[in-house]
Amino acid sequence: MLISFKAFLLDSGSKAGVLAGLFFLPLSLTATWICFGLAGFLWLGRSLWTGEAVVRRSGLDLWLAGFALLAALSVWRSEHAAEGWYNYFYLIGLYALVYFTTLQSLPGRQGREQAVAALLASALAVCLIGLFQYVVGIDVLEQRWIDSEQFPELKTRVFSTLGNPNVLAAFLVMSTGLALGWSADTGDRRRRVALLVVAALSVVCLLLTYSRGAWLALGVMGLFLLLSGRRPGWRSMLAATIALAVLAYWAQDSLLPRFRSILGMFNPADSSVALRWALWESTRAMIDEHPWLGLGWGSYRFVYPEYDFFVQNPSVIIYHGHNTLLSFAAEVGLPGAALFAVAWLAATARVMRCGWRHDGTGESVLCFGLFLTLTGMAAFSLTDHVLFNIQVTAVFCSLLALAGAAATGSAEQASRYWLKKKFTGIAGILQKSAKSK
Repeated sequence: MLISFKAFLLDSGSKAGVLAGLFFLPLSLTATWICFGLAGFLWLGRSLWTGEAVVRRSGLDLWLAGFALLAALSVWRSEHAAEGWYNYFYLIGLYALVYFTTLQSLPGRQGREQAVAALLASALAVCLIGLFQYVVGIDVLEQRWIDSEQFPELKTRVFSTLGNPNVLAAFLVMSTGLALGWSADTGDRRRRVALLVVAALSVVCLLLTYSRGAWLALGVMGLFLLLSGRRPGWRSMLAATIALAVLAYWAQDSLLPRFRSILGMFNPADSSVALRWALWESTRAMIDEHPWLGLGWGSYRFVYPEYDFFVQNPSVIIYHGHNTLLSFAAEVGLPGAALFAVAWLAATARVMRCGWRHDGTGESVLCFGLFLTLTGMAAFSLTDHVLFNIQVTAVFCSLLALAGAAATGSAEQASRYWLKKKFTGIAGILQKSAKSK
């Protein structure tokens, strides 16, 4: 009995560590490392204690492992290997830890529900901090996040705990998709209300980031929501209409010009648009010259000055190409970017098959939320490197773990293992020792 209880504690501790890590992901990177590190340690401890070596697998493992391998090879071939290896082990190490512990410690529909609930609880805190920033009126003109000549009325862009409006917008795209998808068919009224509150706050805060790429992603998710045949109730529609009307009246001087500027994506007077087109052209040149293993993981900032024809300012550091797959292709090569794209597409297709059904089951609505999230991030990634930020990428990796393990129609597909073996664990050794005495 005592041995079983200790195994239960180790198992529960591992789950709690993952859930705490998911909650802290957008709030504190240090707390995130501690929680996921503890979760991984307890998961390993449970295996050694019970003698049950169980390593679950998902349909994305090999694609993502191939991407990580090619990223390592790109560093090995890079001219900036010292910086690249540090960057690689720190970032890929965290992403792998988040993906692995989420997949291993939170199996089944209940585990996925708990993971999404932890992320949405964190999103609530992030949104409240962001709205507080907007009410206080933090001036961000010095951060160069705003073209003050084109948008003279725009002086405040919320960034909450993530340090940059576009980074915050990427996280909010994910929280909006998860909340909207989960609320679409759930029969629990209290849960539906809570999810709609988180979705509403995420949308409002996302609008106040003034990230036009995120606004387009929001439109894409809304379109898929309508195409799915899921219709929000009249109360939800009324509340959303009132909230948007109040927001539009409150911030019309800054919101409307920003909305209208979306139509002018080819407008050379828009410095943000002009920069993106220039970066894409420079990034394509990098890929043309280094197609197979790229410049090296984390090397974009060091190599960009050689391809710079637009910024022409050594004091301005360009970290990425403002497009996720282009940036990956430049750093790790076309094969590496293709592997990551296939993993992303496979995850999206998997949760679409599961979530497009209107059966009202917990698995279906969770998958639909993941589908909205993955498609929204794909749309956003066209204009921004949404996975440049460590915390946002770690959240995305946790969602890939959930999507890769989602059920698609059979128990066999939902419960696959790389390893499922029994051996004499520490508890068994102690039992044998006690009996021999």
